[in-house]
Amino acid sequence: METQILIWCVITPAILSLAFVFGAWAIQRSEPNAWSRPLPAVLAVIGWWVAVSACMYARQDLDWSALEAWQIVLAPIGIASLLLAACPCEVDSLQTASPRTSFGFWWVVAGLGSVAIAMWTMPTGDGWTDMLPLHRPWMASVAAASLINIWSLGRMRRSGAAAWILWVGLAGLVAPTLLAASAYGGLAEWMVSALVSTFVFAVAAALMPNSTIGRLFPAVLFLAASTTATGRFYTYEDHPTWLYGLILLMPTCISIPDAWLRERSTLIRVSTAVVVATLLLAVIGWFLLGDSMFGEPTEEW
Repeated sequence: METQILIWCVITPAILSLAFVFGAWAIQRSEPNAWSRPLPAVLAVIGWWVAVSACMYARQDLDWSALEAWQIVLAPIGIASLLLAACPCEVDSLQTASPRTSFGFWWVVAGLGSVAIAMWTMPTGDGWTDMLPLHRPWMASVAAASLINIWSLGRMRRSGAAAWILWVGLAGLVAPTLLAASAYGGLAEWMVSALVSTFVFAVAAALMPNSTIGRLFPAVLFLAASTTATGRFYTYEDHPTWLYGLILLMPTCISIPDAWLRERSTLIRVSTAVVVATLLLAVIGWFLLGDSMFGEPTEEW
C-alpha cells in the first residue's frame, strides 16, 4: 500500500510536472512571439491538472456515473485556471495596472470560476440530506475565500513576488491537506499529489523568474478552498468556525504583512512569509491533529 501511494501520489505527479516544466523552459528559450508570454503559464496549468488527475485515476476506483463532488470539482478548477493563465488582461506590475485591466475579463473569469467551484464542491445525494443547511454558507465561503485569496496573491505577484508566489499558494494548500488527513484518506492522497505537483512548479517558477509559471496560483487557491469545504463535510470532528476560516484565508493571512514590506528586499519578504506560514500551520495542525498525536490513547473494551 505504501509503495503504491509513493508511486502514484509522489513520483508520478513529480515526473509529469517536470515534463511540462521542461516544455515551459523550452518555450521561454525560443524566439519571442505573441504566445511565448502566456504559454508557459498554460502549460503549467495543464501539467498540474494532469498530475493531480493521474493520481486520482490510479488510486480511486472511479465509477464515472457516480463521481463524488470532490472528484468532479477538478473540471471547473482546470477550465477556470486555464482561462486565467491564457488571459492577456492579467498585468504583471502595479505600476501598469489600470481600472480596465483590474476589473476586466480576467476578474470576470475569476469570479465565475469561484462561483462554479463553490457550487460543484458541495456533496449531493440522499446521504447528504441532513447537511443541506450547510450548503449555502459554505458555497458563499468557498467563492469569497477564492476571490479574496486570488486578489491578495495577485497583488503580491504584481509587487515583485512573481518568482515565489507559488510558495505562498503551496503553504495555503498544506492546511487543507491536514484537514483532509484527519477526515478522509482518499482525499488526503489526492492532496499529496497536488502538493508534489505545486512544489515542482514552485521550484521552476523560482528558477525561471522571467516566465509566467507563477500564474498557476489561482488553480492552487481554488483547490485549497474546495478541499477545505470537502474536509468539513467529511469530518466527524466538531472543529470551531474560526479554524475553518483560518484555513480558507491562510494565503491572504500570509500576504497581509507583505503589504507593508513590498518595498523591502526579497529576502525580508520571503523570510516574513515563511515565519507567518509556519506559525499559522502550527496552530492549524495543533487543533486538527493535536489530540490524535498527543492525546491519551483510547481505552479498549
